[in-house]
Amino acid sequence: MKIRIPLNVEAQFLKSGKIKPRRIIVDERTLEITKVLDIRPFYPSVSSIAPLEYTVLIEGLIKKIYFEAETSKWFAVGEDNGN
Repeated sequence: MKIRIPLNVEAQFLKSGKIKPRRIIVDERTLEITKVLDIRPFYPSVSSIAPLEYTVLIEGLIKKIYFEAETSKWFAVGEDNGN
């Protein structure tokens, strides 16, 4: 089952109204987002608020993070391993 993983994200709010994530803080570690590769609306298969999906480059790896404008919350999606 997929679960939401809350994220602490430092982002820049541009004059154009766009939001550019700069870094993610995880367990007192700061991970730099070196590049935003894509931004698009994400429509989950269950009814919910449709967040923006950001495809980003972090430490050479392509990752997806999400931003819900209605709640101002950032999150990632992971697998629930039952623990």
